[in-house]
Amino acid sequence: MKSLEGVNKPDMAVIAAAQRDAEVQLKVINAVASLYAIASKNRRAMAQLDRQGIMDDTTTIDFMLGDPEVDKVKCPVKGDLITRHECLDYSGHHFEDCEGCEIGTATKNKLLK
Repeated sequence: MKSLEGVNKPDMAVIAAAQRDAEVQLKVINAVASLYAIASKNRRAMAQLDRQGIMDDTTTIDFMLGDPEVDKVKCPVKGDLITRHECLDYSGHHFEDCEGCEIGTATKNKLLK
């Protein structure tokens, strides 16, 4: 840098800003790569859980340790996770929407025995 003194001296603020910008871009690239790696691992884990019969696209993990009313299921009508108790209550008020739902049928079989 001493050889660049005088008229051709570089602007250190511009160099520092360019370095920060390069570091930010590198961090963004690393974050995106990490997200793809996590998504890939989750797909593999989900496939393994589905093969073992522990979990699929519609049911959360159920180890049958507690009350079946608090087991979580994915409601295809609502599109989110709800408890079996909420499923039974919702299907009672929205019979037309829930008619023929496999999850609702399984819930009724579990809770209304």
